[in-house]
Amino acid sequence: MSDQTNPGRDQAERMLRVMQSQQRMTQSRLVRSYVVLLAVWAAAWAIGFGVLYLSATPDPLVPAAAAWPVFAACIVVAIVWSIATGVRSASSGIRGASRVQGMLYGWSWTMAMVGASILLAGAQRVGLPPDTAAVLYPGVFALVVGILYLGGALWRSLPQYALGVVFIAVAGIATFLGTPVHYLVYAVVGPIAMLVVAVLLGRGVLPLEPRRDTA
Repeated sequence: MSDQTNPGRDQAERMLRVMQSQQRMTQSRLVRSYVVLLAVWAAAWAIGFGVLYLSATPDPLVPAAAAWPVFAACIVVAIVWSIATGVRSASSGIRGASRVQGMLYGWSWTMAMVGASILLAGAQRVGLPPDTAAVLYPGVFALVVGILYLGGALWRSLPQYALGVVFIAVAGIATFLGTPVHYLVYAVVGPIAMLVVAVLLGRGVLPLEPRRDTA
């Protein structure tokens, strides 16, 4: 019996092709958004920590009074971009358990960063020296970012997991090197790692999420 006598099967196959096409489009949009997000954060780290390094050398090329506002502006722009990316991703066709999983993971970043800020502010309140704080602040935040990126294991996302390992290593090495070299480590190594992953993702060498459920 030919397929022309089985319209139900033809309709099911067409629906399957449509669903597969929508899934590929959603995945492509997610990859593009993530590549741009990595580039934005790489620029924020390179400019922000680079300016801090130039302000903290024995012969500063940038006054500290100008360096910290520049650093803060870079981080704020990157955070706003991250929020906008998260909002777009939430409305890009992801439904069900995957959407809830992504939302909870996104909130875990906010809560972890707020918790780290409170912890460091408390340490300063009880007498953390300014020189130690200058080393500890970026180290703690880089460590938290690294740990959160390890959460990419939930989606078997190799790029996120690799970035997590790099950030944890960078936080440890930079803290050992101390001021002002640690700013230079964050300004160079972090952005390079992010850009390498962005290029590999953009070229399709690395998959963002090997098995994403968009149903």
